[in-house]
Amino acid sequence: MFVGVTMSDFGDLVETESRGLVAAATAIVGDSHRAEEIVQEAFERCFRRWKRVSKLDRPGAWVRRVAINEAISVHRRSSNEIRAVQRFGAMAASEVSDDPLAALDDNGVWAAVRALPRDQASAIALRYGADLSVEDIAETLRVSLPAAKSLLHRGRTSLRSSLTNQTDEQVKADPT
Repeated sequence: MFVGVTMSDFGDLVETESRGLVAAATAIVGDSHRAEEIVQEAFERCFRRWKRVSKLDRPGAWVRRVAINEAISVHRRSSNEIRAVQRFGAMAASEVSDDPLAALDDNGVWAAVRALPRDQASAIALRYGADLSVEDIAETLRVSLPAAKSLLHRGRTSLRSSLTNQTDEQVKADPT
């Protein structure tokens, strides 16, 4: 589809991939503005290498991999910073919502996704954030199709358990 080296092909790639990539990166990093920056940086890297990337069978998979890798790195750095701040006691305790179903809002769900192991979180973000097929997820994550299906299954199972436990704990804490 994007085999040539024309700039219109690059524009088509950006138009085709941007929205889903921003959604997936947002799911991983938890900040839509930072996700947009990550996706812009991925497309910038793609543009600089367009002569080579355009010759790939699926340039979209290349830019997705770059964006997801960067989102994972950003999230990891951010998580490490937060843990360091918590260790030194500079961060206030987070408030617990009075609503027992608060864990099921979008932010709660994506926060739970970010707490998953990296590969599972990436698979879930690509599937439900970027709306990619299992085949595209496998290609993006450079795993086999059965491995991608397994990552999605394990991620969904962990999320179900995590969100159910969060809701149960909140109900027990405030049974009103």
